[in-house]
Formats: sequence, structure tokens, C-alpha cells
Amino acid sequence: MGEPCLDLAGLVLTRAGRAGSPAFRLEIPRLTLWPGARIGLVGESGIGKSTLLDLLALIRRPDQAKSFRLLGTEIAPDLLKDRARRLTRYRRRHISYILQDGGLLPYLSVGANARLATRLARAGHGAQIETLAEGLGIAPLLHKLPSALSGGQRQRAAVLRGLVSQAELILADEPTAALDATNAGATMRLIADLPEDRAVLVSSHHEALLSACGFALWRLVARERSAALTRVSLEIEAI
Repeated sequence: MGEPCLDLAGLVLTRAGRAGSPAFRLEIPRLTLWPGARIGLVGESGIGKSTLLDLLALIRRPDQAKSFRLLGTEIAPDLLKDRARRLTRYRRRHISYILQDGGLLPYLSVGANARLATRLARAGHGAQIETLAEGLGIAPLLHKLPSALSGGQRQRAAVLRGLVSQAELILADEPTAALDATNAGATMRLIADLPEDRAVLVSSHHEALLSACGFALWRLVARERSAALTRVSLEIEAI
């Protein structure tokens, strides 16, 4: 079966409470993503979905990690010691993170943003940019700057940039939040139909859409709520 794209154990992140709010503790005893996985990360607002994605994307440092293997390489020491240069190299080569707010470079066109992603990941693109843009309904917008786009168009442009890198691990934070039902469905199906050698983890409030597109559901759940602490962990659901 080969190696998982991501395999981690004992991941813990704690945040201090602010202005009388309880502290937050995210605990992930074990998480494994195999090539071909299509996972929908769900849970109530504020439960930590974006925090978990930030941890998996190597842009947030956990307090603890017994093991954090990315495509067979143990990177927990680099992550815990915040070795930024190494983490950036791992992320560029193996991880694509689609942010909810787009994160597009404002001075580059939609097409140039996508081409930059392929260069940073050292991935060839050929006609892939145009093909994916067509599937997302933004092919006529490749020459435009992000400022000329609507919120939904910018979000689809961010999805385009995230998919052209050919990364083995695709992470997406609410990639359809700004889209109408038709475009949300088309975008989620396009993500689900990526090549089977890629693992995909998508956070979303649209559980029905995730299930309809074949995503298994992983739910973040508050195991403890008190005035002092909200303790969150992950449970895996069958669909």
C-alpha cells in the first residue's frame, strides 16, 4: 500500500484564554492520511478546524508531537524547534494549502498566481492551469488581477492556485464558503476528482455536500467544556 502522505501521533496545541474566555486545548492522538483519501473536516464554528489545518500545513507549531511523518520523513523535531527554512521546503514540495481568504498575491493576475505556485513546487503545468480554470468557471479571468474579481471568483482562483502545484497533500479551509450552490458543487467535485495519488482534507460546514462528493467525515468534538478549558479532539465517522 506504500506510505501514508501524513502520519502523526500525540499532537497537542494549547492556547491561553483571553478576556475571561476558557483556554483551548486541541488533542490529536493519531491521524493518518493515505494517498487517495478524501476527508471532510467538520464541526461547529470556533471548534478549531482552521487551527488543525494550520498545524498540518506546518504554519503553526504544536506544543507536543510524538511523531509527525510527512511522506515517510519524520519532521517532528523540525516542527517543534520551528526550523522555518526546512518547514518551508517541506511545505512547498509536498503540501498545498487553500486558504479561506484566498491569499492571492494582489499584483499578479490569476494565471500568474497559479504559475508561481507551480514554480515554487517545481511542478510542470502544461495545459493544467487552463483545464482546471475551465472546470472552476474562471478561465476568462486568468488575465485579471484579484482586485477585479468578486469574492466567489477570488475563492475559486485560490482553489486553482492550490491545485496546480501537484502536491501530494491538499488542505483546504472552507473552499466553497463564498460560492453559490452551483459553483460550490462544481468546485467540491473537482477537488474530489483529483488524481488518486493525492490525499485531500477539506474543512467545511456543508456536510451534505462533502458526503455527496464522496468525502469521509472527521469531526472535531469538544470533550470537555468548563470555565477554565475547552478540550477538543477528533473522531472519525462512517458515512
